[in-house]
Amino acid sequence: MTTRSEQKRAAVLAAAQAEFQEKGFALSSMDAIAARAAVSKRTVYNHFPSKEALFDAIAGEFWQQSRALMAQTYQADVAIDVQLLSIARQVRSFYRNEQVIERARLLLAELIRQPELAQQIMQQMAEDCGLQLFLQQAVSAGALVIADVALAESQFWALCKAVDFWPLVLRLPCVDDLDESALYSNVQMFVRAYQAA
Repeated sequence: MTTRSEQKRAAVLAAAQAEFQEKGFALSSMDAIAARAAVSKRTVYNHFPSKEALFDAIAGEFWQQSRALMAQTYQADVAIDVQLLSIARQVRSFYRNEQVIERARLLLAELIRQPELAQQIMQQMAEDCGLQLFLQQAVSAGALVIADVALAESQFWALCKAVDFWPLVLRLPCVDDLDESALYSNVQMFVRAYQAA
């Protein structure tokens, strides 16, 4: 059961996200966020000392959710394409969440406006490794042959994002009509490029 304090913190985060999306980070104010969350300005500052801290919390939740998808362990007794297809399905489900996509739109807009923030986040993502551990384990087990694991990881995520993430973020048409064959095709393309002989 969540406490009143936790409920207020969640309300402030939701209000901040809505405010940032509507007005952009630079034009948003702590006063407007407090009013939108229906809490006092003091309550906002009790949870978040600054507007930057609020943005960092929103970004942190998004990256934490993303990292959870990436934290996969290779299973030697399961075919590599089956495992990668399962990961692709999880990614697709994550990106099909409207709240996730709205948060991604907000973060991308701010990353464009704040190049120093983009550099900081890219460095953090590189340190987190993501799917690299899974791929390294698959290489060690002889299931894949990959010379540059970081590049292969980037390629896999690019295949996943091309199907769902970017079309949804950019509000492109016909995304909902896409069936699983696209996921399967992407996984097979990746496996064919790196599968051991």
